[in-house]
Amino acid sequence: MPEPITAADYADIFGADDDLLESHCITYVQGTSPAGLLHELRARRTAPGTPVTGVSALRELTQETYAQADSAGTRLVGVTPVGDWAVMVEYNGLLGTDPEVVLPATRGRTAVSHMANIAPGEPFYWYEDGSVRMSYDEDPYLRGGERPDELLDVMRRVGFGPLADPDEDDRQPTCALANFALAHHVTGVRLTRRLLETAEFTCGFVTRPVPSWLRV
Repeated sequence: MPEPITAADYADIFGADDDLLESHCITYVQGTSPAGLLHELRARRTAPGTPVTGVSALRELTQETYAQADSAGTRLVGVTPVGDWAVMVEYNGLLGTDPEVVLPATRGRTAVSHMANIAPGEPFYWYEDGSVRMSYDEDPYLRGGERPDELLDVMRRVGFGPLADPDEDDRQPTCALANFALAHHVTGVRLTRRLLETAEFTCGFVTRPVPSWLRV
């Protein structure tokens, strides 16, 4: 049996792009197209038929439209096809790790999302047919979902740190690269820096859910 892709195989995924390193959300949805995923997320399309090429251009568009998107309660996303999967990239976003946003698009299919930003915690969500199969938010040892321990052996092999409550001295400083490797195990999608630099992203604005404490 071949060795699994590990965190080390993703060491160059960010290149010199500190913005992507410090604030990214990547979502993989099986069996749909970029346009199809944006439709299911009820996104408002930007310049239909004119994709944005590469994550650098996606970052620039995100920055240019941030004030407009924020005032409208939305976030810009870019989606590119990779085989049978639609891969959605967000700069400074977290929509993919919000089940309220993603679950409706996962009925009858698999989806995975992971994110990191300057705040503590690097969440990972594995969705399956309208439910959360496994997830964690702040720490990989605090897992939830219908099958929280299903990927434990894989997580150990791909490069996660302690998967029980660790001592403070043993706490893993980051699991961002291990998240990419775990997503690869579930989806079979191998993201590379070159793919991200050359991908054509179809973009749209997706509505952010209203926080529960603001709902009447």
